[in-house]
Amino acid sequence: MNNTLIISLFLAVAFIIPNLCYAIPAPCTQEQLLESSDFAIEGTVTKVECGEPYESKQCSAKDGIEGFVPELVAKCKATVKVSDNIKGKYNKGDEVVIPYLQLVQQCENGTHMIPGSPLKVFVPNSVIKYYNSEQCKYWNYLQISVPPSNN
Repeated sequence: MNNTLIISLFLAVAFIIPNLCYAIPAPCTQEQLLESSDFAIEGTVTKVECGEPYESKQCSAKDGIEGFVPELVAKCKATVKVSDNIKGKYNKGDEVVIPYLQLVQQCENGTHMIPGSPLKVFVPNSVIKYYNSEQCKYWNYLQISVPPSNN
């Protein structure tokens, strides 16, 4: 009985540990974000421009399942008017262009590669905080407020 438990634990660890290597890293602290960034700003998104969607190659079809739809992303640029310089060279009123990837179409009937590329959504007229940290690229963007919808 005791050997069965030890073998079960060993097998569980053997299967889990390799998969942890590919997991998205733990969220960065405020200090890590600031330390790893050349600049950090708070501001309003004034414009968003995106290129043509393309397959991200971050998702593959599951074996034996029909109806695979690949993940599509687009290279985008958000223009942000700075209201607060948290760190770096940008001053209040400056405009900063931030490149990012935006999800266009979710993967269906497929398996995602983990961690994959970080995807973001910048919304015009929203207030954001952005840190240009490569180390904390999964956690370097915070949407503070979104404009009300006109329904």
